[in-house]
Amino acid sequence: MSATPDLELINFNSVKELLNYINKQISELEARIKEVEDQISAVKPKVDKYMAIMQMIEETVGKGQQIPLSTAIELTGLKIILDPRPIDEYEVLDESRRAMADRLTVLRRVKDIIEILNNKLGDKANVPIMVEFKMNVPIKIIFKGW
Repeated sequence: MSATPDLELINFNSVKELLNYINKQISELEARIKEVEDQISAVKPKVDKYMAIMQMIEETVGKGQQIPLSTAIELTGLKIILDPRPIDEYEVLDESRRAMADRLTVLRRVKDIIEILNNKLGDKANVPIMVEFKMNVPIKIIFKGW
């Protein structure tokens, strides 16, 4: 297994082309976050009802009692949840939303830096570049054609 997972190289004809690529990534990520937030809003009432029932059950049978409510199986790092509880679905959606929001924040910061770079370089920004991405976020820019 590689010591640096999720690395990818993409070649661009210019810094402006990279900037357009990042803008597209940001737009797509914003749309995906909105979709997940809509799913969270749809499942939230079910979670609230589920939590109310769980609280009632805990008060009735006692907090120390184990109540098996869903079946989760883990196979080589992949968790498979059969017959999920509303809270299971909510937690997966929320975890994904937070991760995407974090990546969106980083992409916006990188975009700001690349915009400055593009403006400062002017005509010199129209050279081929190779960009290394880690988990879809640029981490290195190599100017190939000075």
